[in-house]
Amino acid sequence: MKQTGRLKISLRIAAAAGLVALAMALSASAQDIKGPPPKPAMPKDLPLQSVLFDVEQLAKAQPNLAAALPRLKSSLDLQSIKLDDAGKVLCEIIGPEGASAIPADVIAPFGGEITGTWKRRAEALIPIAALSDAARALPAGYVLERADVPGQDATGGEGATAINSDSYRDGGRDGSGRIVAVIDGGYFRFTTARDAGDAPPAGQTTLINYASGTFESGTNRHGTGCVEAVYDHAPGADYRLYRIDSLTDMGTAVDDAIANGVDVISHSLSRYNTGWADNTGDACAAAISAASNGILFFTSAGNRANQHWQGTFNAGPDGDQWHNWLGGDELNTMTFQPGGGGSFYLSWNTAGSAADYDLYIYEDNSILASSTNGGNTFESFSYTNNTASTKTLGVSIWRASGVAKEFELFFHETSGTSDFQYAVAVGSTTSPSNTTNANVLSVGAVPADVYGQANGSNPAADYSSRGPSNSGAILPKIAGPTNTGTTAYSGAFSGTSAATPNSAGAAAAFWSADSQLSSSAIRWLIETQADLWRDWGTAGDDNTYGRGGVFLTDYRNNTIWVARGYGNLLNSRSAPFYTTQAAYNAAVSGGRLLIIPGGSYPEALSTIGGTKSLSVQTLVNSANLGF
Repeated sequence: MKQTGRLKISLRIAAAAGLVALAMALSASAQDIKGPPPKPAMPKDLPLQSVLFDVEQLAKAQPNLAAALPRLKSSLDLQSIKLDDAGKVLCEIIGPEGASAIPADVIAPFGGEITGTWKRRAEALIPIAALSDAARALPAGYVLERADVPGQDATGGEGATAINSDSYRDGGRDGSGRIVAVIDGGYFRFTTARDAGDAPPAGQTTLINYASGTFESGTNRHGTGCVEAVYDHAPGADYRLYRIDSLTDMGTAVDDAIANGVDVISHSLSRYNTGWADNTGDACAAAISAASNGILFFTSAGNRANQHWQGTFNAGPDGDQWHNWLGGDELNTMTFQPGGGGSFYLSWNTAGSAADYDLYIYEDNSILASSTNGGNTFESFSYTNNTASTKTLGVSIWRASGVAKEFELFFHETSGTSDFQYAVAVGSTTSPSNTTNANVLSVGAVPADVYGQANGSNPAADYSSRGPSNSGAILPKIAGPTNTGTTAYSGAFSGTSAATPNSAGAAAAFWSADSQLSSSAIRWLIETQADLWRDWGTAGDDNTYGRGGVFLTDYRNNTIWVARGYGNLLNSRSAPFYTTQAAYNAAVSGGRLLIIPGGSYPEALSTIGGTKSLSVQTLVNSANLGF
C-alpha cells in the first residue's frame, strides 16, 4: 500500500519548527570574527594547493630535513598527506578538461617521478622541498594537489537476509559466472577474513595494488569489509580487488575492470571538489566509463547528511567578507575529541562570474588550519586534534574576491568529532553519485535490523546523504542495508560504505540467475522491485531512498521476466519481454513467467510446437492476460 504522505509532512513541519527554535537560541551567542584573515603566504597565482605550500615551508624551515623526516611524516599523516621515507609527497597533477597527463620530464628536474596516469591526471612523488618549483614548471591550466588518499569512514542481521538474495545464493545462483570488482583504499585483515570463510578464496580472486606498500599494509580495513559484504551475497563470483591511493588510480582501476570483463563494481568511496554540476569531474568520468561499457557501478551516496552545509554566501548584518551561517554567526562550530579529525572540502558554483573563497578553522582567535588556493577553484584541508583535551572549533569562510556564490562545505570525519552546528542534509550526496548515467547507482543506508519495515516507514540512517545533486537530479538511486557483520571489523560494518557492497553483491547474485539479461535490464529490475517492496519514503522516487531499498523477489529456477514498462518492443532476450507470447517461447517447461508489476497483456497465446507447463505470477499488482 502506498503512503499518503500526510504523516511525513507533519513530521517535517515539526522538525522545521525545532530547527528554528535551535537557531534562535544559538544566534544569541553568535560569533563574529573581527577583521580579515592574515594575507596568505602563498601567491594566489601559484598552481599549488595551499596545504602543500604550507608543508613545503615547514620542511624548508628544518635545519636538518633528513633527520626531521620521521617527525614530519607523522605530522603530515594527521593532515592526510602521504610522505614517503625518501621525503617525497604523494601528489596528483591535474590538467584542464580534455588535456593529457603531463609527461614525466616536466617534474623530473626537481626530483619528481610519475607513478601513474589516467586521462588528464598524473599521480606523482615530489620532494617536499621542491613542490613550489615543480608547480611553477607546470604548463598553463595544470595544478598540483595532494593525493586525496581514500580512508576509513568513522560511521561504524546480515545483508543477504535483508535483501532476500540468500534465496538466490542458497538456490545455486550465487554470483557464479559474474565478475565483481571492489575499489578501495585498504585491505587490512583480508587474509584473516579469507581464512574465516568470509572472503573469496585465492582461486576466485585477483589482487591489484596501485597503492604504496603491500596489498594488506596499514590499518585501513574498509576494503576488506566491502569484500565481505559482497561475498555474503555472491560467494560464487570471481573477484578483482583494487587497492588505490588516488583518483588517478581509481580511473586506472576502472579501465582495467573494463578490459577484464567485470560485470559489477562496488565503490564505497566519497570524492569531493571534483566538479559542481552533474557528470563533471574525473570521479564521474570513471563511473560513466564503467557504466557505458556494460558494468553496473554501485557507489556510496555518502554519510554526510549532518556534516554538510549548502547555500549562498551571506555577508550578514556587518556586511564584511566572512560568511554568516545564521544570525550573524561567522563560525560553524563542532567538537573534536582527542585524536578526532577529518577533512574539510569547500567548492562553489563556478558558472558565470569568477569568485575566490578561502577556508579556515579557528580555536578562539587562532587559526589552526586553512586553505587559500587562488582562482576559481576549491579549498580543502585536514585537521586532527593531536592533544589530550576536547576542542570546540569553528569553521569559517572568507570571500577573497568575486560575487556571492552558492557553495557547499563537506566534512569527512575519520574519528571522534561532532556534526556541524549548522548542517544542511539536502544536497549532501558525494561524487560520483552525481552522474546521470542510469547504470551508476548511488546507494543510501538503512540499518539491517529495520530493513523489513513497511513502505512509507522512513527508516533511513540519520547520517545517510540526501539529494538532490547540484544540477537537480534525484539522489541516491537506491538504498541498501547497513550494520552487517564482518570479520574485518570484528562486528558490524556500517554506513553507506556497507550498504553499497550489499547492494552490489545482491545484483551479482540476481544477475547470475539469468546471465542473458543486460546490465540495464538487471538495474531496471532491481529498481522496480525496490519501488514495489521497499518504497520507504515519498511514493516513487525521492531524495532519501531513490527508488527504494534493494529487495529481490524469491528465487525460482528458470524465471522469465515480463514487463510492458521496460519497453522491449523487439522482445530481445536481453531484457524483460514485452509480450507474454515471446516470454512463453523463451521459457523452459517447468519454469516461471514473472510479470512485473502486473498490467494488461491482451495478446492471445499460441502454443504451436508444444504445450509447456509454466507457473505464471505477478508482483504486487494483478495482470489481465489474453490466455
